[in-house]
Amino acid sequence: MSGVRRTVAGIQAGTRSFIREPFTVVLLVVLPALSIQIYGVSMGQFPEVGFFQTTASLKTTGQITGAVFATGALAGVLGLFQMISARTADRRLAMCGFHGIGLVGARFATVAAASVVVSVVATISVTVLVDGSVEAPIGVFLGLVLASGIYGLLGIVIGSVLPRELEGSLLLVILADVDNIFASGLFGIKESITRFAPLSHPHNIVTQAVVDGSLATEHLAPAIGHLSLFVLLSIVVYTYQVESGGDA
Repeated sequence: MSGVRRTVAGIQAGTRSFIREPFTVVLLVVLPALSIQIYGVSMGQFPEVGFFQTTASLKTTGQITGAVFATGALAGVLGLFQMISARTADRRLAMCGFHGIGLVGARFATVAAASVVVSVVATISVTVLVDGSVEAPIGVFLGLVLASGIYGLLGIVIGSVLPRELEGSLLLVILADVDNIFASGLFGIKESITRFAPLSHPHNIVTQAVVDGSLATEHLAPAIGHLSLFVLLSIVVYTYQVESGGDA
């Protein structure tokens, strides 16, 4: 029971830390919509000449890509900042007898809650801003929550090994941007390569939900596989650096 109370206390502390930062809250509300518009307008400027490999219009593909990018990048940065802000406190708790697995569990729960909030905001933005009606908003939310979960965990990993706000944030944004290039399906990159991009399967889930109004069930298992991989990686890296008192 004491372990549950500690976890709940950790979640509450992380949530209060998140809400107390007005700039973070503004980013949460503005970034998905802004990213959807910028990506959509930018991609929509290209002529439809058959060069790009996509099932939707270039503008719609750009809007979907912007939504996935914003969701992943924002969740990743939140995970990164969660780790950096909790780093010293968690090491002191570990010295007092707290287990690293329990500490990282509280961080997981906080990042998961933030990822759900990010995904809800992004889903609303997609439903309102994407051209045409979105027939399967639940599919959009599912794809976005998987994207945010994967990158939230990646933020935990990067925050554990690179505890610097500027460098860590830049790395996450660059990774999310490159990941989206592979995931977007705009270019003739072989699927045997793109399937290893963490955002590839969530992107396909969102695309099918927007374009066809159906759930891309064949992409669920691979996306959950990526999520599980980052869960294990973040547990190993974070518990090591907390319990050892040094950087992984």
